[in-house]
Amino acid sequence: MKIRDLTPVPQFGVGGTDLGIPVRVPTGEIGFFFGDTFAENRVGGPGWRSPILLYSHTHDLDDGVRFHRAAGGNPAKQLWDYPHNNPEFSTVLPTDAIVIGTRIYLHVLVVRGLPDTRWTEIQYSDDNGETWTHGGPKARWEGWEFGGHRRMLTWERGGDGFVYVMTTGGLERDKNVLLFRCPEDQLLNRDFYEPWGFSNGAWAWGNPPTPILPVGSKVGEMCLRRMQNNWVLSYFNEAEYNITIRVVGQITDNWHTAPTFRPVRGPSGNGGPDVVTRLYGGYVHPDSTFDNFHIIVSEWAESGWPYRAMQFRVQVQPAVPIEEDEHMSAREVAAAFRDDHPVALYDGSGRKLDLREAIAEILWKEVTNLGLEGRPVPVDRKDDQFGHILSTHALAEQNNKLLRALCEKAGIDVDEVLT
Repeated sequence: MKIRDLTPVPQFGVGGTDLGIPVRVPTGEIGFFFGDTFAENRVGGPGWRSPILLYSHTHDLDDGVRFHRAAGGNPAKQLWDYPHNNPEFSTVLPTDAIVIGTRIYLHVLVVRGLPDTRWTEIQYSDDNGETWTHGGPKARWEGWEFGGHRRMLTWERGGDGFVYVMTTGGLERDKNVLLFRCPEDQLLNRDFYEPWGFSNGAWAWGNPPTPILPVGSKVGEMCLRRMQNNWVLSYFNEAEYNITIRVVGQITDNWHTAPTFRPVRGPSGNGGPDVVTRLYGGYVHPDSTFDNFHIIVSEWAESGWPYRAMQFRVQVQPAVPIEEDEHMSAREVAAAFRDDHPVALYDGSGRKLDLREAIAEILWKEVTNLGLEGRPVPVDRKDDQFGHILSTHALAEQNNKLLRALCEKAGIDVDEVLT
């Protein structure tokens, strides 16, 4: 079911645009990365920028996502300077972003016309998307590498110290998908990306990469996410001309036989609310659950309108039982919220809080209700109410859920914090 058009967004100078890849950024907002963007409500024209970044505080997804600010102010700026249609390339297109700690990593295609991918690269931001730095020579891949299967990319943290990375072809949308893993602290070093493949009768890490989707798959834009104890891959399926979503319990499970859903499709028959004439994209909103699953789908026209990103609510079922929230380990929480992990959050009035201040303020009333006597308290925090909160095992379930949400906003891996 379509919820609403996310674009145009005239208050930020955004007319025709596409993609809208949603990622939770370190402030706790949802950042949406858009591709080729124009000032007018059409493909082409003045104000060509790509990528751009809009931010949203919307968490009640059924009301539809709204944007409250843009990177660079108004109008939304191109995230880093380069001239379009220069001798080397014509534009830069985002494929996915990931947040680790307070750093945002953004993977992009550098293309010369469509669909010619010159190379791909990673840029990163340490200030919530306002300024960007190139990842360096080890954060670049040529378009021909892996037989053209290392162009569009999506990635997700595994909770085990690795980022799991899926790659496919470029804008031709005619390739299968490869799987890699990389240590979280080595994303800017291509030498640490380890492929998953089948060799000598067995699947293993370190084998030459083997396509993981059924033979004949033709994949476009992708979105890999881990949610509620399941792994979800949503992608534009060029072969069937729809958005396909596959779900498995473990990243290395058999994606051929994974439960599969096709919630949005191209034109056929009599149409319907799930039909988009020229569709692509299919990015999962970070606040999605299996009870309330939302994706961002794009539609284009060769000229004119529509050229937009749209929000859909779709039906997707888990492959394995949903993981319920577990109890906090005070020791691990205290270690995660360390002093050298600066994080900024915004309260309802827009005032900027650091993470300690935010948790202490929100949980202050709970402090007096907890039995703190006899709890282990670090020597340097005997007068620190925040330290008392972290050192107690008496957190109520609602506090556990709140801390889980704040961990996610801080970019701290939830599964490493919960026991």
